[in-house]
Amino acid sequence: MRLSRLTLLLGLTASPLLAQSPTAKRGITAEDYFSFELVSDPRISPDGSHVVYVVSRVDRAQNRRVPSIWMAPTDGSSPAKVVVEESWSPSAPRWSPDGATIAFISSHSTGDTAAKPRVAPRPQLWLVAASGGTPKRVSNVVNGVSNCSIAPKGQAAVCLSRTGPSDKWPAGKERSDVRHYSHLSYKFNDNGWYDDRRSHLWTVDLASGDAAQITFGDDWNDTDPQWSPNGQRIAFVSDRTGKEFDGGRNSDVWTIPSTGCRSQQASSGQTDSCITKISSAAGPDNQPRWSPDGNSIAFITAAAEEAPPQLVIAPANGGAATAPVPTLDLIPTDLQWAADGALYFDTGVKGEFQMFRIDPSAHRLSQVTTGSRAVRSPNIAASGRRLAGRQEVSDGAEHSRRSRWSIRR
Repeated sequence: MRLSRLTLLLGLTASPLLAQSPTAKRGITAEDYFSFELVSDPRISPDGSHVVYVVSRVDRAQNRRVPSIWMAPTDGSSPAKVVVEESWSPSAPRWSPDGATIAFISSHSTGDTAAKPRVAPRPQLWLVAASGGTPKRVSNVVNGVSNCSIAPKGQAAVCLSRTGPSDKWPAGKERSDVRHYSHLSYKFNDNGWYDDRRSHLWTVDLASGDAAQITFGDDWNDTDPQWSPNGQRIAFVSDRTGKEFDGGRNSDVWTIPSTGCRSQQASSGQTDSCITKISSAAGPDNQPRWSPDGNSIAFITAAAEEAPPQLVIAPANGGAATAPVPTLDLIPTDLQWAADGALYFDTGVKGEFQMFRIDPSAHRLSQVTTGSRAVRSPNIAASGRRLAGRQEVSDGAEHSRRSRWSIRR
């Protein structure tokens, strides 16, 4: 089913400009920036009745952005309310499949770091009832977690966590300040010197909090984990050529059983035989997204490092990928499937940022949104009948921009 025109405006960011009459418009000043409240990361509930999102304001005293998680009904029947307050500094809200719980990431301290006062709390996975209440911490991974995704049946989450040889350093033993690098990349602006930790997939049991690492390797990062619809496999992105830190850009799409692999060959620099490689191009492959029936995986590919990206669909068990449209002269982001088998993405086009729809069966591309706006961070409900996204709308000559939540059917 196609997503239709804008039907509901959920919220509008706070700004001194909004209180002025149309005849008193002025341009945005640097001082106005401190009054903005920015919205991001919308997620529609499984039944389509509510949307959760992050609101971030500027705290001038702390010199940082302060986030909180809000929820609003998609029919506009009542005002938005805070679900997780600023004191938690929460991020990445995600619904449980039954819509009763919201998972999020926070470095909030529970008081169990008193024995190590110099160790800052790590970001962990938390759960809070959609109806409100005190959040409950789920994970306790040593280096913290990020990019968590809840399993289709709600029993577990897959997250990213950074691990490396230095994690095994004996407690209390003094470390040398000598650094040993064997790759071209060894530091980055604002990040500083690289350590030996790499991003890998971990599964977290939401009932017990037990966590298990399921991907390994000291020469690559594993990112963007995505559950299959039946919860049996997880797709992810990784450059396993061993050249990621030597200027390589040949990331690929892979899948792995959600229970991990029996052997640990990957930890010694090899790819485990239970991991299936989905992509085959010489350039970067990313954004894997499972089709609703679980038989296919759509992703963005490039024939070479500098080649234009194309959207393709490959069999979920491996095989040749095919393009749903002959040539795509756009750069897709936020790729998502709808329940009816259509693919949606947003992209920059002619100075704007719009949403597009692809009908794979008809090999047809159509533009969903138009006008002087930027449509970002879209999220399609499980039913495929609603979509929430952030709109940045130009007000004309002053080039002021307003961020809004909108719901489309």
